[in-house]
Amino acid sequence: MNRFVYFIFIGIILIGLIGCSGDDKKTAADTSLGSVKTKKVDSPKPVAVSEEKKRPEYVIKGKRDPFQPFEIGVPVKIAGDKGKREDLSPLQKLTLSQIKLVGTIWGDKKSALIQDSSGMGYIIKEGMFLGENSGIVTRISPDGITIKQHFKDYRGRVNTREVVLRLRKEEGER
Repeated sequence: MNRFVYFIFIGIILIGLIGCSGDDKKTAADTSLGSVKTKKVDSPKPVAVSEEKKRPEYVIKGKRDPFQPFEIGVPVKIAGDKGKREDLSPLQKLTLSQIKLVGTIWGDKKSALIQDSSGMGYIIKEGMFLGENSGIVTRISPDGITIKQHFKDYRGRVNTREVVLRLRKEEGER
């Protein structure tokens, strides 16, 4: 009985090997050592290389460097000047209603002491820019200062106006 099981086992292995060979059309002549088949080598096909997608570049033109300190005197556009940009001083940013004349200083050169609404004091001289609308200090007298302003009206005409800031008199003075 051992022999019988042994032959069945070998038969199953042979049938399994023949069935799993993959080529159903093979014959015994093809498997013999006498016939040699040469495989046809295909010519190499070009490999399609996918192009890398280009990442957008970071453009720093027109952007502020976050590691640089803020600048004092950043150019500000003046309402009256078309396209003209200037560095405005703190005195030019004030309106004349925010300015109070504290005193005049007489000596070799005439100058005046003014104070803004926050209490900050400034010394001004003739020819300095003061207030909005490109105001210029034209005259300093013992009792006040004269500021000449140029502004545009609703028709676009340039008008000139002179504003006089006077010293406030103390109580009891005439």
